[in-house]
Amino acid sequence: MNEDTNTAVQVIGLSKNYGDVQALRGVDLSIAAGEYFALLGPSGGGKTTLLRLLGGFIRPSAGQILLHGQDVSEQPPNHRPTSMVFQSFALFPHMTVAQNVGYGLRLRKLPGAEIAERVGAMLDLVGLSDLADRMPHALSGGQQQRVQLGRSLVLETDILLLDEPLAALDAKLRKDMCLELKHLQEQVGITFIHVTHNQEEAMTVADSMAIIADGELIETGTPRALYETPRRRFTADFIGENNIFTGRVSAVNDDGVEVDLGYAKLTLNADGQAVTTGDDVAVSIRSELVELLASGTAAGAAHQIMAATYGEAVYLGLATSHVATLPNGEAILARHISRGEAPDALAAGAAVELAWPRSMMRLHLS
Repeated sequence: MNEDTNTAVQVIGLSKNYGDVQALRGVDLSIAAGEYFALLGPSGGGKTTLLRLLGGFIRPSAGQILLHGQDVSEQPPNHRPTSMVFQSFALFPHMTVAQNVGYGLRLRKLPGAEIAERVGAMLDLVGLSDLADRMPHALSGGQQQRVQLGRSLVLETDILLLDEPLAALDAKLRKDMCLELKHLQEQVGITFIHVTHNQEEAMTVADSMAIIADGELIETGTPRALYETPRRRFTADFIGENNIFTGRVSAVNDDGVEVDLGYAKLTLNADGQAVTTGDDVAVSIRSELVELLASGTAAGAAHQIMAATYGEAVYLGLATSHVATLPNGEAILARHISRGEAPDALAAGAAVELAWPRSMMRLHLS
């Protein structure tokens, strides 16, 4: 097969079984060369299985893995243009930072001068030149992770696989390292494939991403597209904070799709999805787009109006979530930026109206 210089990774019908358990089912995926790609999903969904299949640490039960157009499905890790950064730092405790970074080069039996030159350049790149002679136990978590990154990148492979690389770090350091990883990938220009269950982490680093759950690839797209215009209900439920309604299509016409919830009707654009009257569907709207209408305020025709019963306000620092109850007993959230003052007092149990733009609702067939 001819090499495709524009595609770093292509998997076709990729499956992995462990006895009767299907860890991955018929995944098709393409990742562009030089892209920072995130595999996002809940724990146990199949993300790490896919990453290990790409690295050659496990073999597929079915399907193909092509790296730069070459079928590597049966090749071991050392015959693939990949290197891997693991969740645990996995540094050699008896080696210095420089020795850890150069370990793979020594295994390749490269000349000492070349090893020293490449290790020095890599320590500069990951910001550890001043710590070359330090032992791992004397490093912070972020520094240890940079050593592991340097050890993988110094091998000069085309594809870097990162398995929950920031999971062991505290929240603030994780945010800082997200930006460092993104900038590092832009500098080296190779393909990064990053597994995480943390959506903020994925959206910070990724050019494109895939949602994986229950062994299936649910949806792919840019972070913005998956957040703002999810096609699948699972995506809407997993990314961001969406209110999701379930109902049945009661009409399809030039004005869009009408969905009957039983206690209210929603009118929205089909957004290219083929629906017919009688279909069971879901509709989502992001919580930050939902407004609590002040008494006597009228929303325009472009807004969907919903009656609800007010519950409580939950102060979260940057945002405040207002919780209300719909006529069917389900909760609906309206999340607003906290302005530094207490929200207008609303008594629990008060009748309220909520509004949001019809154009921002999303229809989901599954």
